Amino acid sequence: MAFFPYQQPRRRKQLVAGPVLCLALIWPIGCSRIISLPDVDLHDPQWTVWKGQALWTPRAGMTALAGDLIIAQNPEGDALISFSKPPFPIFTAQMSGRLWRIDFIDKGRSFSGIGRPPGKFVWFRLPDLLEGAAAPKHWVAARTTEYDLTLTNRKTGEKIRVVLDR
Repeated sequence: MAFFPYQQPRRRKQLVAGPVLCLALIWPIGCSRIISLPDVDLHDPQWTVWKGQALWTPRAGMTALAGDLIIAQNPEGDALISFSKPPFPIFTAQMSGRLWRIDFIDKGRSFSGIGRPPGKFVWFRLPDLLEGAAAPKHWVAARTTEYDLTLTNRKTGEKIRVVLDR
């Protein structure tokens, strides 16, 4: 009779399999949580609409991107920000109530949530900044005229220059 020593099962695979299985089950739920927001009618007299151009440098050392900018806000604080280089949209950001969403069309990426949008998306702050609000943390706002606003992030080097149509 041959003697075969008992081998303990490998625990490493068991320890990894549990978290991987949980992640596989939770991932589709998290990804499907893209919030849809109501349509915006910019012809509605309730909306204040600013139109102009923007020059956006996403990070220090990157090439600036120029395009058309539409910023709109209603009395309830709902807002729409659209940046495009016609005929191509770059992104659309929208807030409605406590919901927010930003779609980077050229990259096929969307972010959304409930509450205040993350600080990294300073675009959501443009309507308030155009009305004279203070710049968020790490940002410096400079106005040369009431139609020209430059935002610079001291930490990342991101820069946005907005020139509104008169």
